[in-house]
Amino acid sequence: MIIGAFLRYYKTYQGINYIPITDEDKFCGLVGDNGIGKSSVLESLDTFFNSKSWNFNTITKKSGKSSTKPQIVPVFLLERRYFDGDDLEKAELLNSIALNISEGDVSPSLKVHAKAFIEHRDRLIQRVDLSDLLIIPLGVDYKGGASISLFNNRMMVEGLLGNEVETT
Repeated sequence: MIIGAFLRYYKTYQGINYIPITDEDKFCGLVGDNGIGKSSVLESLDTFFNSKSWNFNTITKKSGKSSTKPQIVPVFLLERRYFDGDDLEKAELLNSIALNISEGDVSPSLKVHAKAFIEHRDRLIQRVDLSDLLIIPLGVDYKGGASISLFNNRMMVEGLLGNEVETT
């Protein structure tokens, strides 16, 4: 199940944005005024899953992809049993970061988006039994490379390297 998405410079979304999609077990709905971005969310998921062409935000068209770095990062809620071995280890690392990330773990420019995700995550934790589920943020950037959006932070590096990273 997709519970949310981080969109960066995709269609109507300027900069990075977290869009919560559901915090219930089996319900999802996109509602809002015209022009708010509902179709942008659906189109971005079509781009992600079906390799459709990207619909870049107008700022990207003016400034260029290398400076705006567009990305589509769905946040999945998946059953742990779908993973094993190395894939399970990576999925559990992403889940741990998603469950433990705080506003202090991201740069100041990303705090508002981290806060939106954290509030959504906390509602999900209250409403859904996550004991056999994993929250996995995983998507693509405009080059087709893997992206984990604001989850690519110190916690991720430490989890991958198995030790604390010194900062200067």
